[in-house]
Amino acid sequence: MAYTLAMNAADPQPVIADDGVQEVPLTIARPLLTRLIEQAREDHLMSALTVRGRRRAYLVTPDFYDRALELGVDES
Repeated sequence: MAYTLAMNAADPQPVIADDGVQEVPLTIARPLLTRLIEQAREDHLMSALTVRGRRRAYLVTPDFYDRALELGVDES
């Protein structure tokens, strides 16, 4: 994935990437966490927490995670 600066430095906001995943810089994720969790639960909107534009962790529903385990997706 190519690094792109997708946010305005003056007003950082999550953005939806081309693959449909909402990218959220870790530096702004904390105050948005409740909203991100609700979006995952209610809207099935997956979020990726990023550091310097690179995805480091994903916020998904428990059902999504359980399904991934059933399909044999490696946890590491």
